[in-house]
Amino acid sequence: MLELIHGDVPYKLKKRQEKETPIKPKKAWTSFGRGNGKTEIRDNLYPLQKGLCVYCEEQLDKYGFHIEHILSKDKNHRLTFEYTNLSLSCMKKLDELEKNYGITKESRSCGHSILKSENQYIEILFIKPTEKKCNLLFSYISNGKITYSINSSDFNKLRINHTIKVLNLDCRRLERDRREILEEIYKAVKDLQYNKEALNDFITLELDRKPSFISAREEHYKIFQ
Repeated sequence: MLELIHGDVPYKLKKRQEKETPIKPKKAWTSFGRGNGKTEIRDNLYPLQKGLCVYCEEQLDKYGFHIEHILSKDKNHRLTFEYTNLSLSCMKKLDELEKNYGITKESRSCGHSILKSENQYIEILFIKPTEKKCNLLFSYISNGKITYSINSSDFNKLRINHTIKVLNLDCRRLERDRREILEEIYKAVKDLQYNKEALNDFITLELDRKPSFISAREEHYKIFQ
């Protein structure tokens, strides 16, 4: 999970915030998109997230992406147009995911996972990407599995496990993709292990470009720095 710091509110969103809280948030949100308000939000958030999904850290362009309400607008009407409640999450054209990528409804993750899209989460336990250093709460095993960091409190373990389940971050697809990335890392490190300077340069360049699964990469690269 990325730590997301939003910055200034986009102009059209700020103007909409000056109006009343919507009684029908879904209808109000759809209407807002017709005036290109969503385009402005996407243009702002994309570079802030370095082109990565705020939840799984996959490249946003891989499966397409959508604007995600971190906390449900249906349950929290006042957060419908709250900038700090908005992020970019992977997957867009749901009807094409299985045909093009073999991603079924059950294997969707992040904002379009079954539990998150149906608002089946406990708000006090759900970890938000706007929480300071939220990325450090999670840990990534070399086999691609995601778990809680080693120094997590019992309450944070509960929160982390709940969030992983809600977002389906432990699905086979993400585990496979993370495992393949980590295998590449260890191969590269093995090739450069006898040249410390070259290894450090490689790690620096690799992390500077903000690649997919950046948190997993950072955690494992630290072993060799």
